[in-house]
Amino acid sequence: MSVAFQVFSVNSVKMDASRLMEDSGDSEYDVEAVANEAIASILPKKSRPQYEKAYTDFRHWCDSKKMSNTTENVLLAYLEEKSKILKPSTLWSLFSMLKATLNIKENIDVRKFPKIVPYLKNKNVGYRRKKSKVLTDKDINEFLKEADDDNFLLMKTILIFGIAGALRRDELVKMKLSDVEDKGSILIVKVPDSKTHSERMFTVSNEDNIRFIRKYQSLRPSNASSERLFLKYAKGKCFNQNVGINKIGEIPSLIAKCLKKENPKEYTGHCFRRSSATLLANAGGDITLIKRHGGWKSSNVAEGYIEDCINNKIAISNKIQPSAKTISEPSTSTCNLKPLNKSGNKTDNISNLVKPSMSANSFNNGISKLQGSLESGIISGSNFSACNFNFYISK
Repeated sequence: MSVAFQVFSVNSVKMDASRLMEDSGDSEYDVEAVANEAIASILPKKSRPQYEKAYTDFRHWCDSKKMSNTTENVLLAYLEEKSKILKPSTLWSLFSMLKATLNIKENIDVRKFPKIVPYLKNKNVGYRRKKSKVLTDKDINEFLKEADDDNFLLMKTILIFGIAGALRRDELVKMKLSDVEDKGSILIVKVPDSKTHSERMFTVSNEDNIRFIRKYQSLRPSNASSERLFLKYAKGKCFNQNVGINKIGEIPSLIAKCLKKENPKEYTGHCFRRSSATLLANAGGDITLIKRHGGWKSSNVAEGYIEDCINNKIAISNKIQPSAKTISEPSTSTCNLKPLNKSGNKTDNISNLVKPSMSANSFNNGISKLQGSLESGIISGSNFSACNFNFYISK
């Protein structure tokens, strides 16, 4: 996955520092020190070591090839060598890190190299990225209902939060008690310090899910020294020990194992996020709603999180080329709807005569039985599902 990064010009940073010196009137102002400090803050703090390593490796390669200047051809040659051992998605990440560090350290703007991006796009053709498998709505409900609370209450709580908010492992780990606001019928949850630095929030409104969360919170030890929401849980008790990111990342595979899924290890730490996006898409959510739900800025990235659902594919297929069983046959009965008869006799209820599972012929026979006995042309009924009624009325 490519690393999004906004490149700043080194010269512009130094110019800003110079203006600050002029405005302050301090002749002792160290422009270089301020500029270097500002430049150091450009790289993301969390992944700065990876950026530095990417640049160092590139410079060592250049030295081994006796390349003193960084040109477009030099960078292309380096990426070509790396492409033999790196996946296309990792190659994009490497390029993004080099783009940032070359700009900072050598004042080289690789965006002016027009051949690099087409080269990387070409490398990506035909590549299928490995993605976590997703949990279906049936899987989630089965686990929440069947798994016993004494052993799996922590997993249930993390599952509920992860699916409701499309949360990453890191977001689940950082979640605090203060991020959850209990409003009685709903829980309002704030997502802490997301990867994209955008504010997000979600709600939990399912009554059963809220009960699971409240039960877990009620078991929190009174001497808990951490504000973190998720503490170690075993045999019906919580302990004063935070749940780590690796443990949270392992939970989807443990849930899949409990559900006796094939290859449970393929349900990775991204499972909750992908499952949430897929469930929302299958429920009819459009791409704008999905992006807002997961905090994605790119439509392509958001679409990559959505798993194709076989049931949706079947529904589309039936709409394009319906089989004989899915085509509703029009009724051939000549039912004459008459006004209320003067005798005041009660009419038959259509639900007693026609059932949803009836064939077309049985349906027509049921309609025929109503002929001459309907009041005011009104048909009352119940227990209908996905039925098409076609009436041919003769006046």
